[in-house]
Amino acid sequence: MFEYHLRTFDGDIMGRTIFIGDVHGCAEEFRHMLDKLKFERSNDLVFLTGDAFTKGPDALGVWKIIREIDAKMVMGNHDVALLERLRVRLNGKEKKLKKEHKRILDDVMPVVDDLVAWIEGLPLYIETQDFLLVHAGINPEKELGGTSQDEFVTIRTWPPKKGVEGDRWHDAYQPIRPLVIFGHDAPNGLVIKKQKKVPYLVGLDSGCVYGNALSAYILEERLIVQVASLQPKQFAN
Repeated sequence: MFEYHLRTFDGDIMGRTIFIGDVHGCAEEFRHMLDKLKFERSNDLVFLTGDAFTKGPDALGVWKIIREIDAKMVMGNHDVALLERLRVRLNGKEKKLKKEHKRILDDVMPVVDDLVAWIEGLPLYIETQDFLLVHAGINPEKELGGTSQDEFVTIRTWPPKKGVEGDRWHDAYQPIRPLVIFGHDAPNGLVIKKQKKVPYLVGLDSGCVYGNALSAYILEERLIVQVASLQPKQFAN
């Protein structure tokens, strides 16, 4: 189980536990979010839902912010793909890439060794007594222990089907833990499900890279915070 500690004063927690949805290379919006939250590294702890670097304009900028604030993150499906492409390039076996993929690899090459090591160490989930953080979700029938690696990073619809349309995995999920936080599902946008007015499930991928918004959730305040995207509007997939 992941352990985290916040600074205390006279027994009261002074810091915050902050979750931020899929950044996807949107470093400027990431910075705006931290400014809006008035983030303080000495007190606050940031968790990311994965898919931090791809698609957007500034993968290297995102990496610099992650290191600056010591953010924690779970593995996303785009992180898996980026890691594989980086390994191929480092092994000298790179073939023709899509323009977008080549741009991102070129962007992060100055920090490639540190970045590869960091992505390799990402967990599929982070579980504490207060929350479970995953990228895409969990198997709603088999729960955490029966969720496959592929489901952790790609699950969306339930029952599973191709495409982005359909009932979501969390529609079939029965809340047995305090809070599940996830990203991945930009087509479905921000998701908040409550039981007795208390959130038990929060989906934070609100499609920043698609021109919508970057979303955050403050655990202690049960508060959603958003900043507007600076990216052009496009279809979320």
